[in-house]
Amino acid sequence: MAYNLIITDRVDELIDERVSYLLLKFKNPQAATHLMNGISEIYDRMEDNPYQFPDSKDPYLLRRGYKEAYVPDMDYKMVFRIDGSDVYVVGLFHDLEDYVSKATE
Repeated sequence: MAYNLIITDRVDELIDERVSYLLLKFKNPQAATHLMNGISEIYDRMEDNPYQFPDSKDPYLLRRGYKEAYVPDMDYKMVFRIDGSDVYVVGLFHDLEDYVSKATE
């Protein structure tokens, strides 16, 4: 079964912010490329089977049915929920962020 990804505008903004941060603050185009490739890989895997990713470790998000997908070899995670054949991607956060309040805005 193929799942339909619904990427919110906010997620697109968050991705742009993270990539810009890696490029401008750290001057690290390799890290920015790695982040983009990791996100693309996660999207592909979500379309195939979003249930392969673990439930959120946060009790609040878990009660609301959210799951998490980590970008390989980076401290970034995507937060999403599944509704039927739709996968709603609601955030991309660094592990050091208070992502719980931001994921449910």
